[in-house]
Amino acid sequence: MSIYQLHCPSRVLFLADELAELDKIPGGCRLEPALWCALEAGHEGRHGTHAQFAGGPTVPDPYTVWIMWPDQDEYGPGRELIVLPACPEAFLRGCVDEQRCGLFEGHPGRHGFEFSLPIPEMTPDMLIWLDDDL
Repeated sequence: MSIYQLHCPSRVLFLADELAELDKIPGGCRLEPALWCALEAGHEGRHGTHAQFAGGPTVPDPYTVWIMWPDQDEYGPGRELIVLPACPEAFLRGCVDEQRCGLFEGHPGRHGFEFSLPIPEMTPDMLIWLDDDL
């Protein structure tokens, strides 16, 4: 465990209709009712985190749904569920210990492998989001 704050401290609480919509996504992961921003602490722009992962045999092109929200107005008009492409950057690309960024393409701040938990400390659902085949 780190004594340093790694991620942004902003948190989002999903609304009932959002949870229902995300629950319909094929191959999705177990949903949590509240999540922390996945971006680096002190980032610019909207907050964002993985909301759901679509995959499995019925989804030929797996994708990740993100929830994005503005600072100081979590339930305002800038809040949205959106499919975003994965950041293509990887640390130790091609090695056994390769680690994907895990964030969306064009995200603000450093890549996930530069400030977040190493792969062995991530949950099985988080490992799905980092899969190279996505």
